[in-house]
This record gives sequence, structure tokens and C-alpha cells, in this order.
Amino acid sequence: MTTRRGIFFSSKSRSVDTNLILTDKNPSPTKIESSDIINNEDPSSSSSSNSQTSPPKSTATIATGIVKKKLILKSSKRTLTKTIYSGPRKIFSTSYKANRAQLNHKAFFGGETDEYNLDHNEKTSSIQQISKNSLFVKSKSTDNIRTTTTTIIENGRTKVVCPRDQKKMYTVVPNIRQPTTCEELGETQSYIDDMDFFLAGFQADKLLSSRCLSAVKFAELCAKPSFRMHLRTESALVRVLDILKDAPELPSLNLCTAFILYVLSSDTLTSGINPSTVRLMIELVQKSSSKNNNDDEEYKKMKQRIMVIINQSSQDDIFYEQRLNTCDIILETFVNISRNNLKEWLRNEARTLNGYDIMIDSISSIVQDLSNNDFECYTLDQILIRYRKVCRYINMLEDFCSDNSEQTSSSSNKDINRIYIAQYSQYLLFHSLSKLLDLSLVWFKQYSSTNDNNSNENKTTTASSVKTDNTDEIKTSNPRDIFRDGCKTIMSILVILTNDCEVHCDHLTTDDRFFSNLFRLLVSIEQSSLTNEDKFDALALTLNLLINLVQNTKHVYKHLMEDNMPGGSSKKIYEYLADLFCEQEDLAAKAESQEENDWMMEDGEDDLDQRLGIQNPKNANNENGANFNRALQKAAGHMENTFVAAFTGVVLGVILLRDCATYASQIQALMPQKKFDTMAFILKKFFIFMQMSHAFTPSGVKILDEITSLVLSLCG
Repeated sequence: MTTRRGIFFSSKSRSVDTNLILTDKNPSPTKIESSDIINNEDPSSSSSSNSQTSPPKSTATIATGIVKKKLILKSSKRTLTKTIYSGPRKIFSTSYKANRAQLNHKAFFGGETDEYNLDHNEKTSSIQQISKNSLFVKSKSTDNIRTTTTTIIENGRTKVVCPRDQKKMYTVVPNIRQPTTCEELGETQSYIDDMDFFLAGFQADKLLSSRCLSAVKFAELCAKPSFRMHLRTESALVRVLDILKDAPELPSLNLCTAFILYVLSSDTLTSGINPSTVRLMIELVQKSSSKNNNDDEEYKKMKQRIMVIINQSSQDDIFYEQRLNTCDIILETFVNISRNNLKEWLRNEARTLNGYDIMIDSISSIVQDLSNNDFECYTLDQILIRYRKVCRYINMLEDFCSDNSEQTSSSSNKDINRIYIAQYSQYLLFHSLSKLLDLSLVWFKQYSSTNDNNSNENKTTTASSVKTDNTDEIKTSNPRDIFRDGCKTIMSILVILTNDCEVHCDHLTTDDRFFSNLFRLLVSIEQSSLTNEDKFDALALTLNLLINLVQNTKHVYKHLMEDNMPGGSSKKIYEYLADLFCEQEDLAAKAESQEENDWMMEDGEDDLDQRLGIQNPKNANNENGANFNRALQKAAGHMENTFVAAFTGVVLGVILLRDCATYASQIQALMPQKKFDTMAFILKKFFIFMQMSHAFTPSGVKILDEITSLVLSLCG
């Protein structure tokens, strides 16, 4: 009878046949105990199966012999020569006879009562040494049935073997799989079972509630990376979306399908996103906006279920219940896609399928919702979740209209996308960004003062309350940082939309409120308690936008020279810019004095041309490039101040390009030492940096070269 006891067994149970028993007194193998030897005789070859004795073996080695067997097949006699291995067999042998376990019925049922009860028997062992290289251990288990196991230690390796006649006491299991293989097979089988279940539940002949429930469960599984890996390898998403092709017409299934796409977009590999998927996403939004879902009970049920899943898994408060719909979920899906290597075909698909329309309309609606908060109907948390959402949408639009240098996209497509986004619905995006900037400045000032007051109060608190106050401070300081980042987001996308585009700049400057908010933002950032890095980012982006507006329009420079600063100040705008230039240049000079001398200032002569290295430009280009690289390596915080001063100098330089004869004397009177030498030095350094880093467009480099040449001509 063949028996199996499982795949887990003790490896120490293996033994090899040995007939030598040594004692410590007599280390040589001279005595053989026949009583310790168990009969290995085949019961089929002997008539007396009750006999348990056999002649003792006189050798201690494992023998291999050549035996001739006769096989008689159909009265024909064949002689087969076969090598029989009489030594210990491997546990994992592939031979069937080596792995089988048999029960000796006569010995088992005819023995004593406690013969096979190993718990009532004493175990003794003796360790005896044969040689320096081998060590044998003999153990006894019972009186009637003596199981001899031998432990052999050879060359530092330990082996526990069992005699051949004791093999029936052990169960041998072949073809054991590794744990990792079992785990992989289990995951694959689980995936196959889940997909069969979901594909059956997605079928159109099922109930709508069952299809929606299967879609939500499928979205939960898609949140697991291992499940998404199988989706990518099997291309199962194509089959799922093909079955759900009628989802746009059913509001509840429409919402659930959008949620599936949102969960899949969280993967950095954006599994399954292709042109057909993008068309389905746009169709889901368009169909959902044309239907009223307020009376649909199944839609409300699925909406609540999705909201529960989002609150359990998400940490950033991406969605809120008042705006949880198909359009919002699909736009958040586009946000995730735009972060992960946005493809050029997706930019074109979004434009041709009216995807940009959906994005801009959503930005406008959220800004309108925030601007209607005149009576403070929203709490701070409600304001922040809406503000973060609109900033994410703006960043997404910026990614869609910006140029990706890693991909070979034509400039015409990039310009088409920029023009489409800016001019959609009569410059709706510009109006929304102007409103949002106005709100951001109000909230930034409000929570900047609140944060300063909280920081002063925290200094007087006791040590026991420092931890709790720090957590509260983080929460109260977050609004200021969020609104500051929002201002930077607005400036960043406007810099892209107004770059080398006179039409956009003209339309943007017609909004007087927006134009004054630019300088309100400059003053607010400069006077805030932000770090130098945070100040630099906001100031650089704002000044960069101002450069575009002054450069691409014909009348803005007059406003800079004639208008006053906003807020009832009597100071002219150009006077504020000149003061900002002098302040930043002074901070940069102080920072440079504390470090090693800058490469531009190593020459102590007063000749500006020699300091700038422009006597022989052909020979000086390579030398200036090498020196500039060394300067970048040892430059620290003063580079930020130098850049802000350079941006301000470019604005003033564009004014000089427009009308140098009229405004040169007014600007020169506000410069350090009432000379243009310092401005020329800063602009030249900035010009070399732009050449080395390729940070400006060719038109920008050309304008900067003209400004630098003009300012150098005014020196002396």
C-alpha cells in the first residue's frame, strides 16, 4: 500500500545501511552485531516471511554489482545486463521504486502492542569514531524493531542516512516546487479567476447594479501594482473597455468607468492609455454633462461608494463630494497622465477632441466658485481643497502647452496648442487667471500676517507645548505656502502663453486689474518673511512675465514710466524697479565678498571692457566659457540675487530700447553712482549665462544682446 504523509518532513530522517558498530574502547571494526541488523530480504523471494534474521554483512562499504537477469517474453529468451546500485537512494529520486513506501502487514499487525509506539520507547545513541574523516552515530528506538540511523560527517559535511531495509518507514515526495514558484502561480491563478469573474459581470445582459458593482470592485483591484502588472502583460484592459463601450450612455456605469481610468492613471507606466482610451474619456465627459443625474438612485449609490473608497485610500483630499462627477474624475486622470512623460500625440488628441475646452471650463467654474465666497460661506479647508484642484488643472494645462525638449515636436503644433488654449472662448483662461491672482494675493497677505503672529506667539510658549504648537503652526503656515505656490503657477503658465506672442500680450495688458496685481505681487513677495529661495522663484517668474509684456507690446513701457505703484503710492513703477535692481545687486555684492572673488571681478582695473573681456570677442569666448563654469561651481546664494537684478535690468533695458533719448537720463539717475556700469556688468554676466545654459529662445538671446550693447554704449 502506497502512503503519503505530506511534503514537509525532517531531513534528519535519512540514513544509510551500516553493519558496523564501534565502541569507544575498540575503535577498530572487529565485532559485528547481528541483532542490530534488520532483514532486507524481499518477501517474494522467500517462503518463510516470518523470519527476521539474515546473515550479517562483513563489509562496511556500499557495493555495486553486475547482475544478469533473464526475461522470458513469448517463449523467447533475452538476457539483460543491468547495474544495480545497492547503496542509499536519494530521497528525491525520479525512480518510482525508489520513492514508493510499503507497509509490512504481517510485521505491523502481528507485532506487540507498543511495538510501533515510539513515545513509550527509550532512545539511546552512541557516537563512535572510525577515522579522522568519518563519524558514525547509531541510535536505537525499540527492542523489537530497531531503527538504525547513521550520521556521517565527512570533510565538514553532515549526512543523515537510513538503511535500505528501513526505507519503508519514510515517505518520499518527488517534484517539490519552490515557495516563490508557488506564490507566482497563485497570483497568476488568482488574477485569472478575478478577470473571469469581472468579465462575466461586465456583460451587457447583466443587471446595471451588478455591472456597476463589478466596475467598482475592478477599480479597487487596479489599485494593486501586481494586478496592474498582469493587466499590462495580458492587455486585458482593451477587453474590459470593449465590453464597457455602452458606459457613456448609462450615468452610473459612466461614473464607475471613469473611476477605473482614474485608478489606472495613478500608475507611472499609465497602463492602457492609448488614443482609443482618450476618446472614451472625452466621450464619458460629454455624455455625462448632457444628462441630469439628480434623480438616479443607482448613480447616487455608486457616487457614495466611490467617495468612501477615495477617502480610505487617498491622503491629499483630491476630491470633494460637491464636485465628484465624471468630468472631475476624468480631469484628475489627465492630471496624472500629464505628470508621466506626456506624449505628443496626446496633446494633439486633447485639442482635436475638445479636451482643452473641458479643462478651461472647469478652471473657470472653480475660480467662479471661489470668487463667490464673499460672505465666507466656505471654511479654510474647503477653500484650500478647491484652490489645490484649480492649481492642478493649471499645471496640467501648462504641461499640455509647453514644449517637451525630449520629443521631436514641430514648433507649429506647439504654437497651435498655445493659441488654442489662450484664445478659447474669448480668452476665458486669461480672465479666470486674473481673478485667481486677485484672490491669491488677498489670501496670501492674510495668512502671511497670521503666520507671522503665530510664529511670534510660539516663541513664548513653554517646552511642553512646543510639539502641539508646531503641528498647529504647520497647518496654519500651509495656506500661505499654498497661495504662494498658486501665484507661481499662474505666472508660469502666463510666461509660456505670452512668449513671442504680441496678440496675447496685448490682450493681457488690457486688464488694468491684472497689470496692477503684478506689482502688488512683487511687493508682497519682497516684503514677506519667505526664504530667499521661495522669494527668488516668485520674483523671477513675475519679472519674466513682465519682460514678455514690455517686449511684445508697444505701449506698456509708457505705463512703467508714467504710472504710479498700486496701493496709492506716489512712487513711479520704474523707480520701484530701479530700487529693486540696486537692492538685489547690493545683496549679491555682499554675498560675493564673503566668498571667493567672482571671475568677472578678478581684474582690478576700472576699464569695463577689460573686466567684461570684450576687447577680442573671438578669443575670449572659450576663456569666458571656462571661467563661467568655474564661477557656477563656486557661486552660492548671490546668484539668485544676481538673477533678480538681471531680470530687473532687462525690463529697464527694454524701456531704453523703446525710447532711449527720453528716459535714459531718468533711469541713469537711479543707478549706483548714477552710471550704467553696474547694470552693464550684471547684464553681461547674465547674457553669458544664457548663452552657456541655452535657457533663452533665439529671439530672447537676440533682444538681450541688443540691450547689453545699448547699455554698454551708455557707459562712460
